Amino acid sequence: MRAFLFLLKFSYRNLWRSPKRTMIMVLSLALASGFIIWDLNFANSGSKEVMKGFLSQYAGRYQITRPDYYEVANSKLFNNYKVMSDEEVADKSLFATSTRRVTAPVFLSGEKKTLGVLMTGIEVASELRLTKLSDAVSKGEFLSPAGSKEIILGKRLAERLDVRIGGEVAVIGQALDGSVANDLYRVRGFLDFGGGDLEDTLAFTQIASAQEFLVMDPGQYHQLVQFDMTNENLPKIEGLRAWTWQELIPEIGVSVSFVDNFTWIVSIIIVMVISLGLANTLMITFFEREKEFESLNILGAKASWVAWSLLIEVTILGTFSMILGCLIGHAATTLCSHYPINLELFTNGKAIIMGGMTIKPLVKFYPMAQYYWQVPLMMFCFLALSMIYPLIRVMKRSKNAV
Repeated sequence: MRAFLFLLKFSYRNLWRSPKRTMIMVLSLALASGFIIWDLNFANSGSKEVMKGFLSQYAGRYQITRPDYYEVANSKLFNNYKVMSDEEVADKSLFATSTRRVTAPVFLSGEKKTLGVLMTGIEVASELRLTKLSDAVSKGEFLSPAGSKEIILGKRLAERLDVRIGGEVAVIGQALDGSVANDLYRVRGFLDFGGGDLEDTLAFTQIASAQEFLVMDPGQYHQLVQFDMTNENLPKIEGLRAWTWQELIPEIGVSVSFVDNFTWIVSIIIVMVISLGLANTLMITFFEREKEFESLNILGAKASWVAWSLLIEVTILGTFSMILGCLIGHAATTLCSHYPINLELFTNGKAIIMGGMTIKPLVKFYPMAQYYWQVPLMMFCFLALSMIYPLIRVMKRSKNAV
């Protein structure tokens, strides 16, 4: 124990023989680890905030439907005859943060042409409370909770159909009893999704109007869409299935996963570059102390003792750097949690269009505890690798090594 304490004291003293060089290495490691912690928190929080903004507009965190309502291989295909009711949902607490929807592929006929779209019957009061769909209305008004046979259309869809606010469109489709369904709906408003594809494909009406159009019982619907953005646990309901947003919008899920994984790849590359530079600095430092090592060998110090002293030096250096880096990373992350970052700073002031919808998220950081041990561990691993070659060279050049 006494020998180890002496070795520890000896190694610590050697660090400050060249204080400027030591401080530069400490700061480089600390700033790198602090930046990586901040960057990972930024990527994680950014993904969460972007998806929260996107999902809260329309898609929801997950949907509860019949197990065979969606095609497993392609969620864009669905079976309109698979309906459900409230009695089948055992956990009644889900209704507080959910909204019911009825969907139907229909044809809308206006002055110019007839186009196929997806008409969705929504619970207007719940949508106003839980979603931001009403914020997309650029002209006219959102659906009235007490209204009937009203419809809101995507702006581009309305232009293609040549319809006006207050005008009527003919809706043609197939009811669930097999009959031909048709009715007239009054246009109440236009939706502006920032030019996304959804402006061409979506139309919304009151759920009661959609149920009447499809000849459904008032208590039946297709989807129970959950908007609790804080709870990622999926309910298990007998006879029903919960579909996550990753399953329903796989293209968005893949993009988010790619961004998160790419951030880790960039972080590893940064650490590798710093480690190579540190290896070069350590080699120069060790070679400058070659005469000191030879003197230690002459006095009886084994090459292994010299190697251990150098390893302890680098361990002390790395420990100080990681502690300082964690403090810097946490301070930067905490600052950004109080002062969220507007992602438009990175898009030249332009809004982000995702999944056909415009989102303008402010990224509020949420510190992730695992980054505060994952990043230092990664840094120490590369730091240890950067020590291998300099140590081998030092031990080979030690003339009296035993």
